[in-house]
Amino acid sequence: MEKFTIDTLPQIVQQLKDVPVYVTIDLDVLDPGTFPGTGTPEPGGITYKELLAGIAALQDLNQIVAADVVELSPQYDPSGASTAMACKTVREMLLTLTK
Repeated sequence: MEKFTIDTLPQIVQQLKDVPVYVTIDLDVLDPGTFPGTGTPEPGGITYKELLAGIAALQDLNQIVAADVVELSPQYDPSGASTAMACKTVREMLLTLTK
């Protein structure tokens, strides 16, 4: 099995194109400099722009049966920026599901 990266996502999507898929977006994949509002920060994580590109790649899946977005802990980001990004992530996922 090849290592999963944001760059391999389009190939994986093609392999799963016609099978039922449950999508989980775990927000702690984001770099804590961008997304501090998680209980399990991952230094060196991906950028928010990369996450949005990953979500866009999911539009080629024909059978997304369910999806969730996890790992938002607003108490770790009093500025509210992480909550706003999490809401935008849910919106982008919903738009992807309706295409």
